[in-house]
Amino acid sequence: MLSLHLLSGDYITIGDNIVVQVFQTGSSFRVAVDAPKSVPIARGELHEKVAGRPECIQRAYRKKPIAKQGFKRSAQAD
Repeated sequence: MLSLHLLSGDYITIGDNIVVQVFQTGSSFRVAVDAPKSVPIARGELHEKVAGRPECIQRAYRKKPIAKQGFKRSAQAD
């Protein structure tokens, strides 16, 4: 599975005819998908009811999260 960090307005292409674009709307994000009508597109909840959770998503949840590296601030007088 490919995981990307995208900013609002950024997009990715899949093959020659699928474009996925991300938009931030307030505190949430919207995803716009442009694909041929022959390509089925469904929300995860609906897909899981019909066909179960995709294997790639199951693998992602089984992996342990990577510890985040924090930066220490130096003590400075304001």
